[in-house]
Amino acid sequence: MGTLILPIATQLLAVLLLFIYFSKKRLNTKENKIYSKMLIINFIYALMAIITFLYAKTYGDDFVISIMQKIYMSLMLLLIINILIYNISILNMKDSIRKILNILIRFSSGILIIVVFITPLHVINKGDILDGYGLSYDIVLGATVLYFILIIISIIVIFIKNKSGFTKDIPFICLIVLYIAGLLIRDSYPSIMFENYLFTFMLFIMYFTIENPDLKMVNELLRNKELVEQGMDDKSRFLFETSEEIKTPTKNIIEITKKFDKLDDDVDKKDAVRLISVNANNILFRLNNILDISSMDANKIKIKEDYYNTSIFFNEIKGLTQNAIKDKNIILDFKVSNNVPTSLNGDDVKLKQVLMSVILDCIENTDDGYIRIYIDCIVRYDVARIIINIEDTGIGMSIEKVNDILDDRTELTDSEAKKLDKLDVDLKATIKIIKLLGGSFNIKSEKDKGTTFTIVIDQKCKIEESSKIMKDIEKYSSDVYGRKRVLIVNDSKEELFAISDILGKYNVDINTTMSGKDCIQRINAGEFYNLILIDDELKNNSAFAVLKKLKENKKFKIPVIVMLEKNKEHFKDYYMNDGFNDVVLKNNLNDEIERVISKFL
Repeated sequence: MGTLILPIATQLLAVLLLFIYFSKKRLNTKENKIYSKMLIINFIYALMAIITFLYAKTYGDDFVISIMQKIYMSLMLLLIINILIYNISILNMKDSIRKILNILIRFSSGILIIVVFITPLHVINKGDILDGYGLSYDIVLGATVLYFILIIISIIVIFIKNKSGFTKDIPFICLIVLYIAGLLIRDSYPSIMFENYLFTFMLFIMYFTIENPDLKMVNELLRNKELVEQGMDDKSRFLFETSEEIKTPTKNIIEITKKFDKLDDDVDKKDAVRLISVNANNILFRLNNILDISSMDANKIKIKEDYYNTSIFFNEIKGLTQNAIKDKNIILDFKVSNNVPTSLNGDDVKLKQVLMSVILDCIENTDDGYIRIYIDCIVRYDVARIIINIEDTGIGMSIEKVNDILDDRTELTDSEAKKLDKLDVDLKATIKIIKLLGGSFNIKSEKDKGTTFTIVIDQKCKIEESSKIMKDIEKYSSDVYGRKRVLIVNDSKEELFAISDILGKYNVDINTTMSGKDCIQRINAGEFYNLILIDDELKNNSAFAVLKKLKENKKFKIPVIVMLEKNKEHFKDYYMNDGFNDVVLKNNLNDEIERVISKFL
């Protein structure tokens, strides 16, 4: 009976493991479910070893013993199979592939156990030795070797693909090494029943590697501590960067106000006021971000509604977009319908964040071609329904990805809320912001052909402006085909806004770009304009270099007007000789633009 010492010790350890594990509240994870099954199977496995040995030495019926030994071997196979399933559960792979593998393993193991029971097994029952041989025994031995090979392969894959999960396989490595050692020892000492002890020892080590509730709680606390510290760092960094960014427009306002009293010309004063307005809007945008970042909890994010100028707003969007695409071979087609009121009531900061997030996503996924942005509006009484279509010719998205983005119905999480200090947030967070604004979002996409985003959002407008827009629509329908197209080329946002405001007085279709390269690409792509206004001091290309490239196209006959600073007035004749059709002096934009409009349009 000395042979039973190890099985009895194993049984006591198996009972202890069951008690310790199930006495605590545990997490309902896949790993824990598999581990629970293994503990129960191992308890029965260890108990079966004792019962089989006692029956064999007491009664000695070979047929019954062979059935009991087959049950014993089947339990061992189930333990090994669950080890393989456990490894698959911690592998980084698609759920569909994992399910298929689990089904195949369970199906094959079921067939295997049936085969073990129907094939012959001869009992060896002499003295303290209890063993067997035959086809059933050989099948179990072969299956054990095969499963161990698969376990070793899965351990290698985990090490390569998921090093953080490799520690979870340490018990299995110990089992395989000790199992091989046990087989060698059994050759010399056949009475030793080592198998169930090795599996119980493995489960004992495994207990310290799986996620138990106490360890999970400690890890969560540590992780939360890290997130809090990271959040504080992010806030500090953001506030520092924002304070630096606020300094520039603040200094600009101070400088402009110092010079304001010295300006005699009303036009110069109006330009100065426009520049103050642009810089003040930049400061307001940053201050609104600070208010949001100071409460990084998703539940505390508030919608701040106020009236804003749509002309300035969409010109800022256009300017930011042109800056973002200047290093890419992309043509920007940006149009704002006349139906859009000049003043709307809403959260323009978050609307800007939504639009720029979608636009920057389009730019990131488009290397060449075009990005079309069209803003239309339907006005009813005091409500303006803004319809924004953003289309690109980029890489597109699969239907699965589109569904994944649109099907996320969760609220804005705290981790997403922490990232709302930037213009660029991911599409899932963008949709959630649109919902906070009371809008809707749709995506149409085709792989390798491009994507179209549609944003619909309602905002309030003044009733008197609503009636004015309806009259404008009627007028627009009569003269839309007679409108002239003007392209402004200037890499200064402030000057673009100023020139666009002046041109807004005339019945012209205003188009802008901040890049001479983009101007050339538009003309070469077949876009037509009745007039081009180009600044002399472009950063990347001179006005003359752009004109020279345009005139390489023999069909090019569009009048090109160059805009000069007052101190370059004496160079006017040189510019005219170089091929420009006229010269506009920027110190008197109102009169100068009126002159060229009446002359060329």
